[in-house]
Amino acid sequence: MIITRPKPIEEILSMVEMFPGLSICVVGCGICARKIQTGGEAQVSMMTARLQRSGLDVLDGKMVKHACSTESWDTLVEENPALDKADMLLVMSCGAGISLLGRISGKPVLPGLDTTSLGSALKDEISEDFCVMCGECDVGLYAGLCPKSGCPKSQVNGPCGGSIDGDCEVGERECIWVKIYDRLESRGMLHLLDGIRPPVNHDRRL
Repeated sequence: MIITRPKPIEEILSMVEMFPGLSICVVGCGICARKIQTGGEAQVSMMTARLQRSGLDVLDGKMVKHACSTESWDTLVEENPALDKADMLLVMSCGAGISLLGRISGKPVLPGLDTTSLGSALKDEISEDFCVMCGECDVGLYAGLCPKSGCPKSQVNGPCGGSIDGDCEVGERECIWVKIYDRLESRGMLHLLDGIRPPVNHDRRL
């Protein structure tokens, strides 16, 4: 699941001002953004009302099944004609959905959300920073806790010298390496920490 968070309304209004006089359709995504309540029906409705109160020409607010995957622009328009009638789209989805609609719509497409990480949902609990999509997954060696996403330094050998009494030196968080150690120890798998891991080979993402 891709984790997103709302952009500040001031930032959105500033972007919209760069396209004066254009009508807008607010677009939500029925998968990740809806699940974590950043781009579902309620959020699209609130954003539509907020933009209208700012005096902008908002034609409608619409949901698409998944903003990052579609057969064609015509397919989306057939289900939601307002997308075609508007001059511009404000998309409340992850960056992938915003990018796709920007490529196929022929319109200005602005982001209503910021994409922060790849996470997960367990019942109603949303977990962030599960994955940084490095292209070289070895999270199984760390009991399901990825140090590349959980450590601000993305260290694959840790903890670093900034870990004090189990806490990370960056912000208020527990050191991911303490969590990894404790979980591996509880499972009798500390041998997985033997040896030195090489840094991520970023060429594998190409």
